[in-house]
Amino acid sequence: MLKILLYGSAEERKILEEALKKPLKENKISFNFQYLSNPQQLMKNYLLNSSYRLIVACMDGVTSYVIKDGCMPVSHIVTGTMGFPPTLEEIDEKLMRNPELASFYSPGEYTVTHRGLTRKIPYEEIDYLQSDNKKTIMYLTNGDREIISKNIGKVNAEINRKYFAKCCIGVIVNTRNIRKIHRLEKNSRVIEFKSGAKVVMTEGYFKKFADAYSMSVSRLADLKALDD
Repeated sequence: MLKILLYGSAEERKILEEALKKPLKENKISFNFQYLSNPQQLMKNYLLNSSYRLIVACMDGVTSYVIKDGCMPVSHIVTGTMGFPPTLEEIDEKLMRNPELASFYSPGEYTVTHRGLTRKIPYEEIDYLQSDNKKTIMYLTNGDREIISKNIGKVNAEINRKYFAKCCIGVIVNTRNIRKIHRLEKNSRVIEFKSGAKVVMTEGYFKKFADAYSMSVSRLADLKALDD
């Protein structure tokens, strides 16, 4: 369970709690909130308390966060700031996708073997997969590519369907990395990823894709990008 400390006034803590609940639940992270408003206690006790892996605080009108490695003494921390209240995009980028918290939701990984070398690629680093004759090209969020010596049908059978959906012939996308979907022309739409990459989805696949997407994301209606 991810133990989270919220720091601020009662009103500020309520706002932070509401902002965090949705992405935590969507990523199926088991969590528990604790609350604090005393700055002396925060500095003396909680920053060094290994049971709190995440501290989120409202300070001077911004949201500050501290992610700790959970070991005593605390040897590694990650800090940063977001707006107040933090947007879902900020929470996703700075908290949900932070490797320091990955162990709490660990969506999975895909193993690629090339010339005897094995590499495990976390799902969160994959934007989409594309068929290339008898091979499959994996496009990563950092712009790199991996060549998989299997056809896309075999790869599709190996990946977790809760995270991936087919958007057209020969293309499978990571639904968790989608930023928005918008119409390109009458018979096609564009899927844009958080990394900036884009793929085209044919209109004939849209209903099947939406059905698969609704299974992978708990509330499809919350994505305001499936516009007509």
